Amino acid sequence: MRYVILFTGGRSGSKLLHSLFDNHPEIANFPGIFKFSKDTIKMFEIKDPKKFVEKFIDLNPEFFDSRLNKIHRQNKLGKNKNKFYVVNKKLFKSKFISYFKKTKKKNIDRLKFLHLAYMYVNNSKIKPKIILLHLHLFETFSNYLQTFKVNKKTKILIMYRDPIISMCSTIKNWLKYDQGRHMTPRAIYANYQSHFNIFNNLKNYKNLTRVVKLENLHTKGKKTMKKICKFIGIKFNRNLLKSTFMNMAWWGDSVSKKYISGLNPNFKNNFDKKIFLTQELIFIENRIIEILLKYKYPIRSTILLKEKKNFYKLFEFEKKFYKINL
Repeated sequence: MRYVILFTGGRSGSKLLHSLFDNHPEIANFPGIFKFSKDTIKMFEIKDPKKFVEKFIDLNPEFFDSRLNKIHRQNKLGKNKNKFYVVNKKLFKSKFISYFKKTKKKNIDRLKFLHLAYMYVNNSKIKPKIILLHLHLFETFSNYLQTFKVNKKTKILIMYRDPIISMCSTIKNWLKYDQGRHMTPRAIYANYQSHFNIFNNLKNYKNLTRVVKLENLHTKGKKTMKKICKFIGIKFNRNLLKSTFMNMAWWGDSVSKKYISGLNPNFKNNFDKKIFLTQELIFIENRIIEILLKYKYPIRSTILLKEKKNFYKLFEFEKKFYKINL
């Protein structure tokens, strides 16, 4: 069984892409971000299968009662925004233990059995080829690497968006959500990493990686999803154009306030000129000019384009951006 790891490049729609994979018969996944924390690393050191699976449930309660996942609006699923899901913990534990007893007890086996048991409880007919791991941030991936290796069959998807627009969205929405309590120094640093350093952080895996532009996912949905399917090795079907979790309509996270229904062929980025001072915008674009040029994003600072070539000075490692995109 192969693994697909999903990352975000800022506020760029990784949960949207995840929701499109939700009901595909060849994909096993948890219905949310797999927070591979230090506690998760310790969990994989537990040898007893019963204690192990109980710890997994304890660390991920929102996977078993979506009413707990308010930030990602999994408490308001369905056409009328009044649905949620509850997963049978007892059956999940029983199925995991039965898988565990039948084969080797390596960590990679236990990760697979967690997914298979979860999918069995919710849809016993599924026959997955792929396990989707939505690790979200490179920090989480660093924790993951302490327990697992990334082999050549693993595929990595980076959701990306015009980084200036993504920063605007982060500033405008996260500061309003829950009175800005989540915008801690650690969170701001992680956000910076996901916007500007995700390519450098993953440079050792560039041959396994593709970048998915949010703009293309919205406006060229079918074409983009077909390319993704070819890359990760699954068949395209129409379900991949529907945004759901547990086969119920998903309306985007609660950070943005708006209720957003899946793909929007008329999608456009909106730049708020009030977010950055001119010198700030020049400085930021100086650091990410290669990204802007590679992915054909607009350059908004006031320096003339012919002057930019002399103004922008890149670190050597910044020149090694991937020559890959979808």
